[in-house]
Amino acid sequence: MKEEYRCASCRALLFRAQPGALAGEIEVKCRRCRQINSWRPSSPSRTAQSDP
Repeated sequence: MKEEYRCASCRALLFRAQPGALAGEIEVKCRRCRQINSWRPSSPSRTAQSDP
């Protein structure tokens, strides 16, 4: 099931994505209200972890 990402200001649907699809920070400008929305991955990327 895809997750819906909505504008924080007007709740317009901005895009849908598979869970875990975000690899880095993403910014999207809402076409309706012009608000800049940004998201970061909920868990750190496996490639970003350093070796002990």
